[in-house]
Amino acid sequence: MNDLMPLTTEQHLLILNALNLTTAFMGGAALLFTLLRSQVASAYRLALSLMAAAVGMASYHYWQLLGGWKAAYVLQGGTYVPTGQPFNDAFRYADWLGTVPLILAALMLVLDIGRRKSASLVARLAGAAVLMIGLGYLGEVQHENLGLRAAWGAASCVPFGYILFVLWSELRGVLRFETPRVRELFTGLRVLLMASWSLHPLVYALPLLGLGGAPAFVLGQVGHSVADVCAKVFYGLMIYAVAREKTLSEEMLLGLEAPREVVRS
Repeated sequence: MNDLMPLTTEQHLLILNALNLTTAFMGGAALLFTLLRSQVASAYRLALSLMAAAVGMASYHYWQLLGGWKAAYVLQGGTYVPTGQPFNDAFRYADWLGTVPLILAALMLVLDIGRRKSASLVARLAGAAVLMIGLGYLGEVQHENLGLRAAWGAASCVPFGYILFVLWSELRGVLRFETPRVRELFTGLRVLLMASWSLHPLVYALPLLGLGGAPAFVLGQVGHSVADVCAKVFYGLMIYAVAREKTLSEEMLLGLEAPREVVRS
């Protein structure tokens, strides 16, 4: 929940457009990932289903944010002023609690590292993600006590660091058995995930850096939206690219191993 302040027309419309576009991106991606399931091998279709579920859930939450934003402001004398209706920004945290474990599970599935090891990694990564988001939320609601905000933010960086450790270190052995192209795609996927997730702590830290008022609020809302699109829509496209590459490699291998038909004279 945010303490709303008067905004210029440009500031209000910038957030409105960001929420509109993000809602549309997420909804369109849900349909796209569902249709792309037929383009990959059966072993990787569940990964795309999880991505479709994640962006579908995100589209719903952003639709709720969009409705709340429209209700929270009214135009008076060329300035948008709060109506008194709350803008429940906690929908973002509710969304992350549901979608982050799904996108991490999709990554494990597309790597196809074995059911037992995959289940173990998903459980550990999902637990770390929930802890990271929960600790971040405890700091997010600290609008006045910046010391507590900084402390909770620092605490949430610990599980974030653990997730990065798993993605960069523990999965290194798995990637040795992949093709160079898959390793290249996976490297890009990890960088995209780290970069997009890092935008959220930067927005979180704006009050700690002495930035406040309407400009910081607008930057925060737009920043979260951009980060979510990158971490879900573009991340999902990378998941598809890995699954498609592995599908083509497996089809080629099966073609080479298939017995050749004997040509009779």
